[in-house]
Amino acid sequence: MRNLWLRGKFHLSALVILVPLPFLPAYFADKPLPHVAEIHRQVVAGPFSLGLVTEDQPPDRGAWGERIKEYTVTFRPGDMDTIRGVFLRVGKPRSLRTLGALAEGGAYEQHADVMLPDELSGSEDLWLTVETWNGTLHQAVVPLREILGGSGK
Repeated sequence: MRNLWLRGKFHLSALVILVPLPFLPAYFADKPLPHVAEIHRQVVAGPFSLGLVTEDQPPDRGAWGERIKEYTVTFRPGDMDTIRGVFLRVGKPRSLRTLGALAEGGAYEQHADVMLPDELSGSEDLWLTVETWNGTLHQAVVPLREILGGSGK
């Protein structure tokens, strides 16, 4: 009986390895990537020309139920040496401590998750603040309805 079990265990393990083989070609086949339309906007904040990009989809819900929209900020090649940080916020920042979401990422493309109010009236603005290494702030305002994407509700 013991010999039968040892021999059967070997064949069972071989069977477990061989069963997925017919499905491997479909798993490794080239599949097209899903294409999501994007909204592009060129923004000028002081001497800096920045690209603002987001997906044309409604905002997502965050872990605590807040509405969040992800924005990508792109820079010109020569600007990254002078830019210390880029902040995005819905509504005008009241002080330096409330500049908004800090964009983070690579040298020429950074991402920021901006929190949105639950109810939008349609007159909100997205404020983009660029801080240089010497502490100078440059701001640009974009109407939120132009760069929100999706239904906006």
